[in-house]
Amino acid sequence: MSAQNRRRIGCRAATLGVALSLAAGSAAAQRGPAAGAEVGYSRADLIGANADIVESKRGAITGVYLHFPVSPVVAIRPELLFSLRGGRTVVGIKGTDDLGVIDLELAYLELPLLARLVWPRGQVRPAIFGGPSAALRIGCDLLQITGDTLRSTCGEEQESEVPLLVSGVRTWDLGWVAGAALEMYLPRTTLSLQGRYTEGLLSVVEGGIDLKNRGVAVLFGLTF
Repeated sequence: MSAQNRRRIGCRAATLGVALSLAAGSAAAQRGPAAGAEVGYSRADLIGANADIVESKRGAITGVYLHFPVSPVVAIRPELLFSLRGGRTVVGIKGTDDLGVIDLELAYLELPLLARLVWPRGQVRPAIFGGPSAALRIGCDLLQITGDTLRSTCGEEQESEVPLLVSGVRTWDLGWVAGAALEMYLPRTTLSLQGRYTEGLLSVVEGGIDLKNRGVAVLFGLTF
């Protein structure tokens, strides 16, 4: 065998060895439980029977998660997210035939519990996910426009002759999440770009008004 052929075989073997090492590193990185962080952009609004002429809210969404593989295809991922919700809409004033505008600015800690399905081969893999989500309201501002403008933090009593459009904002919300992602598996980490849709099951306000949270988000994630 000539020296040139030996060099070619050596180069091919080295290339194959590097590829196998990268694949093994990626597999090892995802074999057991892992943790990660994600950050992105969200657009939220309100839906429901009383959600007329809705204007959406835009903001950041950030969080952390744990990743528990069940098999090469299935994984469970609990998350803890900070998100901004709410929107501006027109509702009827209780006890009158008049309409008024409310602008809800809500901040939540969300706790989704997601089941994930991922294609088990390749360095770049598609994934889909979905599951229930509970949310704790940690911030709330209410702007009420009914001729006079009233602005308050949720829970504060208003001393005004103007009828209040809502009697209170719920502390908890329940909903569901669904989405898809594209993941890139590297030796010691996984990068992901995902899109998700979230919809609430409960009205965010009390007093017989039907207004539910809804949002779409694009997030970049990093699994360690």
